[in-house]
Amino acid sequence: MTKEYLNLEEKKCPVCGAGLVSIGEEFVRRELVFIPAQLKVVKYYSISYSCPECKRKDFPTIKKGKDGKAHMLYGMASEGTVAWVMYQKFCNSLPYYRQEKDWEQYGASITQATMANWVIRNSEAFFHPMYKYFHRKLLERGFVMANETPLQVLHEAGRRAQTKSYMWLFRSGEDDGPPIILYKYSETRSGNTVAEFLDGFHGYLMCDGYSGYNKVPDIKRTACWAHIRRYLTDAVPQGKKLDYNQPAVQGILYIELFRLEEDIKAKHTTFDAVRTHNFAYVFKHISEKTGCSATARIE
Repeated sequence: MTKEYLNLEEKKCPVCGAGLVSIGEEFVRRELVFIPAQLKVVKYYSISYSCPECKRKDFPTIKKGKDGKAHMLYGMASEGTVAWVMYQKFCNSLPYYRQEKDWEQYGASITQATMANWVIRNSEAFFHPMYKYFHRKLLERGFVMANETPLQVLHEAGRRAQTKSYMWLFRSGEDDGPPIILYKYSETRSGNTVAEFLDGFHGYLMCDGYSGYNKVPDIKRTACWAHIRRYLTDAVPQGKKLDYNQPAVQGILYIELFRLEEDIKAKHTTFDAVRTHNFAYVFKHISEKTGCSATARIE
């Protein structure tokens, strides 16, 4: 936040012509200013040092600053440059060929292959250890949510572009710990993938009804309410949402959790508020009224 002052060109009294003195300031307006990005090339030099005492003893010793290394990254890019390429690619969905054209407007010639190499090499060096750390922490938690979704991978060795692959998502539960969200790529939907990934986990696993999750040993499998709701809502004929003679509508009304969720959403507009009341109130209310847990065991 910076301040700019709207000043008088001529600080003279319009009545008598005497010089004016400042008596205070008043807020007038604020505006959003965009400052375009700039590129610069920084050249790093390593300063060499020698020991004069060792030199006199015919045992010269030379030491270079930072051991002669500019940084730990792969390639000529700084950490900020690599982070920007990743942000544009994965957060803004900007492909490398469009980023290449964008860099050209700044006067830099950076090919798609170069950017891809930056992302891959630095991700393996810096993000992979972080991924393994959070994976270990996830297995220590008492509650994990999982789901898988199909996707297509182009130019994968030994596979056609039309071949279906899967991305698995694993997330920690709403406990007191920090949220952990991890993705796992697999060429198939085999349950061996989730069994291998959750090896060592012994808590509650919430997922859909896919039988592949049965391969995970020593866990308590719970049902996902969102998937249960989906089958009921999809079964309601169009325009019959308020027709209480419809079996699907009766099913939705029978599950009190859905009604409580609607009441909470009507009172709270933010996700955090809805989530807080869902877990602090809804499950407590269901447990007290029914005498059973709000999660359903899948046998």
